[in-house]
Amino acid sequence: MRVSWATEAVPGRDWPNEDFVAAAAGAVVVLDGCSLPPGTDLGCRHGTAWYARTLGMELLTRLLESPPGRPEERGEGLRPLLARAIDSVAARHVRTCDLGHPATPAATVVALRAGGGTVEHLVLADSTLLLDSGDSLEVVSVQGAQTYAAADLRAASRALTGARPAGALRRAALLTDGATRLADRFRLLGWQDLMAVLAGEGPGALIRRTRETEDGDPHCRRWPRHKRHDDATAALCVF
Repeated sequence: MRVSWATEAVPGRDWPNEDFVAAAAGAVVVLDGCSLPPGTDLGCRHGTAWYARTLGMELLTRLLESPPGRPEERGEGLRPLLARAIDSVAARHVRTCDLGHPATPAATVVALRAGGGTVEHLVLADSTLLLDSGDSLEVVSVQGAQTYAAADLRAASRALTGARPAGALRRAALLTDGATRLADRFRLLGWQDLMAVLAGEGPGALIRRTRETEDGDPHCRRWPRHKRHDDATAALCVF
């Protein structure tokens, strides 16, 4: 599996990128930290960018250390690994932060792992996974999500999981909602078209196209939205 990716914070904003992407041999994770206005009391001294980054690395480590098909994962997909990652991050800051605060840092999660002839995936909340077999494209996302990865490991039970034979996939894309706007908000591309941009021009080109479209509607009138720009991350996996 070859992975290429791009990530970009909101242009011109003095605020860290709250998306996170990381990849290693056979695994990739993409997280979108749930943004709140600057100055919002999170009950946490670390912040949303720290949470997304820390949870992402915890999950990636577990994806690499846990061989595919372990007995405790059968029937659960990658949910147990996400649950343990959430619990580990909570343990890191429970003594310094109020993890029961309603605005405690949270994130969406998309993960992919290839090994043992199988490609496994996990999607929690409204980031998007595209699975391209060459003949068809499956879009995996939880629209209208109410559950995100935060301090409660039980959130992992709400994740969508699945597995396919490695030979059944040509490409996969892991996308935060800042990188899917051309398809799901602006309706300028279909999902197949968006995948074609990723495969033909690369993740960075998709984000550039998105920024150009956002800049063409600076007052959010043509495409009503809460934010002119959003952090955007796209990872492309080729098998």
